[in-house]
Amino acid sequence: MSEETITFNLELNVEKAFSASRKIELIIFRVLGLWNRLCRMLGLPDDSPIMMITQRAQEVVMAARQIHTAMVLIEAASGPLGWVMAGLSVAGAFMTVGETVYETTRGLS
Repeated sequence: MSEETITFNLELNVEKAFSASRKIELIIFRVLGLWNRLCRMLGLPDDSPIMMITQRAQEVVMAARQIHTAMVLIEAASGPLGWVMAGLSVAGAFMTVGETVYETTRGLS
């Protein structure tokens, strides 16, 4: 019986995915912003379920944007200032995600 070794090289190019995800975030955020403005023009109160859902969706999109920014800054970090910026970005993203989860679960109870 012969033994063969097969080697695979896998290279991922995530630049297109980052670019596409940023465009999708921007589209969703703008649609939600227009939806919010339309609801206000129609006179819906801020505590209406539609307005609250819209606000939560905007917060989720912003949290995703902050996570994306943190990933980019970690990838580009060099030197002490770069790592400080990346660390602050990661901390901000964690806080935003935590606040969004807390506010969402508080609203459900």
